[in-house]
Amino acid sequence: MRRPKNSAQKRRTFKLYPISQCALYKMTSPKKLCEVLDEKLSKINELLESEENYREFTLLEDLNPFSQKVKKKRLVQTPARNLRSVHERILKLLQRMEYPNYAHAGVKKRSYRSNALAHEQARVIATFDLSNFYGSVKSHHVSSFFSEKMRCVGDVTGILTNLTTFRNCLPTGSPLSPLLALHASRPMFDDLDSLAQKHGLIFTCYVDDLTFSGDQIPPSLEREVSSIVRRNGHSINDKKTRIFNENQPKHVTGTVIINKKVHVPHARLVSVRRLEAAINGDIDNYGFTELKLLEKLAGVLNEASYLDPKFRSKALAARKNLTLTG
Repeated sequence: MRRPKNSAQKRRTFKLYPISQCALYKMTSPKKLCEVLDEKLSKINELLESEENYREFTLLEDLNPFSQKVKKKRLVQTPARNLRSVHERILKLLQRMEYPNYAHAGVKKRSYRSNALAHEQARVIATFDLSNFYGSVKSHHVSSFFSEKMRCVGDVTGILTNLTTFRNCLPTGSPLSPLLALHASRPMFDDLDSLAQKHGLIFTCYVDDLTFSGDQIPPSLEREVSSIVRRNGHSINDKKTRIFNENQPKHVTGTVIINKKVHVPHARLVSVRRLEAAINGDIDNYGFTELKLLEKLAGVLNEASYLDPKFRSKALAARKNLTLTG
């Protein structure tokens, strides 16, 4: 009798490959491209000719009554079902490619947590935010990636560029955009990484968030970062530039670093307390049902437990309570 495999044996390993091993590398014809994308050429041509590939809508400014944080108004473009399946296939192929050490968004085995952990032991941290990042990753950046890095022939480069961009830039609502933005913007990110190395700093990027850390931040860093970013067709949101000194709490992409340890941000702790109070009837529920409040609480606690193990028992209890109530 065959013994059952344990969970570790069942778990599939995920191996990264050099760019030359990607199925899209040196793609020589539209016909071969369709085979790799597992799509018929007729369907790809329909997508290329269609003007209904995206649903565009505006997410209005929204105040979270529990965290008290405001989500700003933003324009979103989401690919229609047929195009989304193509984006997901391209994403799956690109995700198997090796990526730079500084990248933490859109890549396997990395997250906003790993992004913060890279800077956990630093004395000082500088953070920068790219303005309208996806909107600044233009079709020519994407085309350059497919032609110069992936070494696809001209018509294949044109097809891939047209399939993955909308109105001359990356769509904000596609699952492919974070990773494609990374690859299309590699010249800029590589220059920023070289700048960090020149100053003895650590550099990471998480989508449009740039973080530098080390023993000291040179006075010239902000000017040098802005110069590199502008040279590559992007811009820095000066209002979000922050320099955190040694004794300050350091806010890094959804986390806060205190005493050289990643912690749950205060806003998330506020959410937990206010959601619990709303569930208990101590404060306004803002129109949410008890079940919806429990769902929100479980979600916030899951996020908290991802950053700090001490929240695991509370997260488990919240999930159990949600199951019993639902």
